[in-house]
Amino acid sequence: VRPRDIWSMALRTARAEPGRVFIPALFIFGLDAADSTLFTEISVDHLGRESLGAALVLLVSTLGLTFYSGLLERLVGAVERGHEAPAVGQVLRTLPYVRLLVADGILWVLGGLASLAFVIPGLIVTTFFALIGPLINMEDLSVRAAFRRSASLVAPRFLLVLFLITVPLGIEHELVDAVAYLVPHEHIWLVFLTYLAGGLSFGVLLGLVEVSLAERLVNNAAGPRIRGEAPLPSDQPGQQGGRHGRDDSRNGHAGAGALPPTR
Repeated sequence: VRPRDIWSMALRTARAEPGRVFIPALFIFGLDAADSTLFTEISVDHLGRESLGAALVLLVSTLGLTFYSGLLERLVGAVERGHEAPAVGQVLRTLPYVRLLVADGILWVLGGLASLAFVIPGLIVTTFFALIGPLINMEDLSVRAAFRRSASLVAPRFLLVLFLITVPLGIEHELVDAVAYLVPHEHIWLVFLTYLAGGLSFGVLLGLVEVSLAERLVNNAAGPRIRGEAPLPSDQPGQQGGRHGRDDSRNGHAGAGALPPTR
C-alpha cells in the first residue's frame, strides 16, 4: 500500500462526484463550525432555551458528521468499482448510526485517557483505531469487532496511517486552536470562518483519504477474518463485492468490495 495510491483514490472520488462530496460538506461543516463557535458562545452566555438550542445543534452536527463519513465510504466504493453512486437519501436511511456514534464516543474517551499520559499515547490510540468508522460501514461489524479489526489492519502499517491521518488531524486541531486563541473575543465570526475553512479543507480531504486507506487495507489484507465475526454477504458464493466487502448489488449501488490489486 503506497500513499500515492491512497491519494489517487481520494482525488478520483472528488473529481467523479464533486456534488455529492462538496455540497453536503458545505452544510455539515458549516453547522459544525457554528456549533463550535457561535452556538457554544450562546450556551455559555445564556441559560434556558438558548442552551437547549445549542445542545440540539450539537446533536444535529454530530449526526451530520457521522452521515458524511458514511457517504464518503459509499462514494469511494462506487467510484472504484465503476458503479452508480448511491443517492444521498439512501445513505441517510441505511447507515448504522448507533454503532458509529457508540464507537466514536468510546474512541473519544480512550483518546482522552491516553492523552493524559502525554501526547504520544494519545497519538498511538488515535492511529490504531483510525479506521473504525469506515470498517463498521464497509464490513457491517459490531463496535468491538471494528476496534479489533482496525488495530489488526493498522499494526503492520502504523507509520502510514500515522502520517496520512493522525498527523494532519493534529495539525488542523492546532491551527484552529491557535486562531481561536489569537483572535479577539469579539471577532467570533473570524473564528467561525476559520473552523469552516478547516472543516472544508482538512475534513473533506482527510475523510476521503481515511476511507480510501480503509478500502485498500481491507482488500489487500491477508489471512482470515477475525475469529468469531459473522460472515459478510459478499463472503457467500455467487455474491459480488469480494472477500472483504458488503454486497449492495440488490439496490443497484456499490458498497465496499474487492478493489483492483495495487501495482
